[in-house]
Amino acid sequence: MNDEDNVMRTDVRGSLILINYSCSHDDISAAFGVVPSATWNVGDPLPSGRPRKTKGWRYWSSLPLTATQEEHAAHLLDQLKPDFAKLQALGWPKAVLSFAVESWNGDRPALGLEHRLMARMVEMKLHLDIDLYVL
Repeated sequence: MNDEDNVMRTDVRGSLILINYSCSHDDISAAFGVVPSATWNVGDPLPSGRPRKTKGWRYWSSLPLTATQEEHAAHLLDQLKPDFAKLQALGWPKAVLSFAVESWNGDRPALGLEHRLMARMVEMKLHLDIDLYVL
């Protein structure tokens, strides 16, 4: 066991995920103005081997794991250039700003977003999902 094993820290991963849409992955990319990090279709295998139940599109934040949840959110929202007319035509697929927050050795990360970021999420009709893992 080395000294790094006992250091308090938090790792944050942030992404925008779209699911349950009937249009093409390219239509989603065009509506948000970015190339996705990953896409999948119904029936594609999950890492566990089970088949996926929904079609999906994901865009990962390129910030390091040491960035805060708020920094990831701002970065993601700044990268996205949504075309609201295109999104409306697509029927507003379910879109989620998603975070996986891993807390190590008793670190206590801040979980929340400031008002200006929340206002942008509301404008874009984004859901918020935060998964906290205490390790």
